[in-house]
Parts: sequence; structure tokens; C-alpha cells
Amino acid sequence: MERVRRLLDLAEHPNTGEEEAALASAHAAALMLRHGLDASAVRRGATGRSEKIDGIEFEVSNRGGHARERCWALHLICDALGCKGAQHWTGVHGRGIRGARHVTMTVVGPDPVLDSLRVLLPSITLQMENQVRPALRHFTARDLTGVEGKDRRARATSDYRRAFYVGFGSGVSAKLRDRVAEIADQVKGTGAELVLLDRSALVQAEFQRRFPGLKRARATTLDAGGYHTGRQAGRMADLSDRALPDLPLGRLPR
Repeated sequence: MERVRRLLDLAEHPNTGEEEAALASAHAAALMLRHGLDASAVRRGATGRSEKIDGIEFEVSNRGGHARERCWALHLICDALGCKGAQHWTGVHGRGIRGARHVTMTVVGPDPVLDSLRVLLPSITLQMENQVRPALRHFTARDLTGVEGKDRRARATSDYRRAFYVGFGSGVSAKLRDRVAEIADQVKGTGAELVLLDRSALVQAEFQRRFPGLKRARATTLDAGGYHTGRQAGRMADLSDRALPDLPLGRLPR
């Protein structure tokens, strides 16, 4: 935790260069992602304390009226790490989330994983928005050349973008599940395995306490091309948890 704190201080300091800040932020995310999945198991084994389940809030953009699919993508990512989320919004009455002015996701999960998500969700959101732009340019040049009518082209582009977001979240989710499986295999047969297993029940109980009677969102048909392109991009997302050069603690600001 001390290393993470000092890395974040370095990344956020106004005198830190852009490249150094990016590297420090990546290291902080890597440590929280890598250890957030099983640090609580180690702590519990050492102290006997049960794990705390809490919640965080994350603001989601509704630019273009696509908050629903952005939230959908982030829900998939949170689910992969054993967390559950719900979104609420304020906006035009009768238009639902499409007409929202302000959208917030509440994510419920174990404290160490929430620490990881505080860094991971903004990083993944930025990557998702950056990746959808070239995908849309390719889609426009390849698939919209024969589509006539401004409204039809706009609708097709919107459908593709929305599906891309969900696919991207699905790809990142699959990548994270691979990481979780690795850790589960490493701690198999130990007390840490029991902590990883009983998290879901604790998270579900806290989620139900906070959101009793919450209804699931309606099903939506997605553009197949947009979804699969997004999923491939999500599988390639940078989780900042592998092969980073070492930053010794002594080099970090106090």
C-alpha cells in the first residue's frame, strides 16, 4: 500500500513529466490489480479478520446517448473481478438512460478489488473510447459506402458504436477472468482459496442490502460486427499488470 500511495503521488504531481506519470500510474494499477485479487486472503490468514465489502461510485459519460452500453461494458469488467454494479441517472423524464444528464455506476465488492477498480475503470474507459474511433472509421469506409440516407447511416454508426462498447467490455472481462483463474490455481488448496470462493456470497448480500428489488435491464440486440471487433480490441487492452520495469521504492517520493 505504501508503494501504491507513493506511485500515485508521483503520477499526480504537477512537476512529473507525462511519460514518467504514465509509467507511475501503470505501476500503481498493476500492483492494485495483481494484489487486490488476493491480498485480502493473505491479510485474513494473518489477522483472522473477515473481508470488508464496500462500494464505490464511478461517473459514466452519456455522450451520444450511449451511457447504457458504456455501463454494460463496465459491468462485465466488474463481474469478472467478483463485484456487482448498478447505475442510476438524472435526466429527461420518460426517456430513460438515453436522455440522462448525469449517470453514475455504483460498484459493490471487496475493498482490495475496489482499490484496483478505482484505477482500472478510468483506464479501460479511456482505452475503449480511443479504440472505437479507428474502428468506426474502418466501418464507415467498408460497410457504409452503399447505405443511402443520412438517418440510416447515422443509425448504423450508432448501432456499431454501442455494440463495440459491449464487445470491448466482454473482451476485457475475458482477459481478467484468465488472470483470476491463474491466481485461483496458485492458491488452490490453501486458506486463500476459501476467501476467493466466499466473496461472491458476501458481495451478493451487500448488493441486495443496498439495492433491494432492483430490476435487470431489458435485453438488446447488438450489431454483430461491432461486438466482435470490440471484443478483439478488449482482449488486447492494457491492464498494466504484466512486464513493467521495476521502480524501486527508494526512488519514489515520500
